[in-house]
Amino acid sequence: MPITVSVRDGNVGKSLMQLKRTLIKEGLFKELKKRKFYVKPSLARKLKREAAEKQRNKDMKRERRAALKADF
Repeated sequence: MPITVSVRDGNVGKSLMQLKRTLIKEGLFKELKKRKFYVKPSLARKLKREAAEKQRNKDMKRERRAALKADF
């Protein structure tokens, strides 16, 4: 499915920003960054584990904050 952005009133800058937002939302930039270099499978597993740990920590902090707010 191609991504299309129309230019209105000759405002190319605004249209480029809309395109960029759309591409970020689709995850294209993350995919390009990920494919820029070859990552060995062992390193990929390690990075995946580290990302999961980081996400767990963020979720725990968010839950603690929500619990503290609920106490007040």
